[in-house]
Amino acid sequence: MAASTEDTRVADNKMYRPPQQEETQLSFDEIIERLRASLPKLPGIGGGSLFGIIFLVMIVIAIVWAGTGFYTVGPDEQAVLRFFGKKSGTASGGLHWYYPAPIGKRNVVAVTTTRRLELGFRSGADGFTVAQSVTNESLMITKDVNIVDVQAVVQYKISNLTDFLFNVDDPGDADRGIPAGQPDGRTLRDIAESALRQVVGSRNIDDVLTTEKEQVQTEVLLIMRQLAKDYESGIDVLQVLLQNVNPPLEVQSAFEDVVRAREDKERLINLAEAYQASEIPKATGEAAKVTEAARGFKTGRIARAQGEADGFEAILEGYLLSPDVTRQRLYLEAMEEVLPGVTKFILSDSGVLPFLPLSGSTSGAGTIIGAGGGQ
Repeated sequence: MAASTEDTRVADNKMYRPPQQEETQLSFDEIIERLRASLPKLPGIGGGSLFGIIFLVMIVIAIVWAGTGFYTVGPDEQAVLRFFGKKSGTASGGLHWYYPAPIGKRNVVAVTTTRRLELGFRSGADGFTVAQSVTNESLMITKDVNIVDVQAVVQYKISNLTDFLFNVDDPGDADRGIPAGQPDGRTLRDIAESALRQVVGSRNIDDVLTTEKEQVQTEVLLIMRQLAKDYESGIDVLQVLLQNVNPPLEVQSAFEDVVRAREDKERLINLAEAYQASEIPKATGEAAKVTEAARGFKTGRIARAQGEADGFEAILEGYLLSPDVTRQRLYLEAMEEVLPGVTKFILSDSGVLPFLPLSGSTSGAGTIIGAGGGQ
């Protein structure tokens, strides 16, 4: 009974023993054989041969290499094509194919984008960081041997991509991320600095600080355009904008006082000119009024005097012709003017009789008239 129990245990152990797999290692030859068996037979090439595998791999590599030759040129871009480093042509917008490296190379560059160069300062990449001054670019000497701190911004774009890529060997500008070989790196910065120093050096410091900023910008722009053209850099300078133009910090307060004094002077001059513009028309009108009144008075007096002279001459002519009649007429006319304004009395043999006028006032100095009609 015990023996049967042991036999059952042995049988059970044999029954639940997990199966063991044999470990197999594939050699390189076996791997090649399997690849040969899986490859289809190609005409002209032995099916599954090593040469066929290499040929297929080369075809795949050639297809991938040729696929890298496709490239896209945007609407604001232009491409220059090189064949073994030498320019072979250009390409405009769209999808194109050209020989991939190392046979061919293409340079796709945005030519219509307006680019920016900062001279005398560096602003933050995010646009909010406080700009840092670069004094070795901004400090300049003026015509009157003063030092001025000038900061400017130059806006430009690419006008000729071939000249831009091939004519100027430039070390680049790490601050703006300009790679070596592009003339808008150190070359353009030197052009801008040279032109600005030339223009500022031909003017007094007061002119640069106050009244002639527009002229400075215009002259710097013209000089930069001419230099960029002489270098055949392929760059078109669009605009030069002066940002901060200040005297050195040591004398800045004194210059600010001068500027404020000039502003006060201009303000007072403007006020005086405004007062002049309002008062002169008023005074002109008053003068014209007085002049016209004087002319009228003059004309009236002359006419009156002329009339009186003519009348006197007429009386004189009448007197010369008939003195008695003229004398009597003058006497009567004088009495006609004098008598209506006085009180009159008539003297007769019976006494003094008051003369009662039919009209007018009886007040006034008395006049005695004799009975004979004489005074």
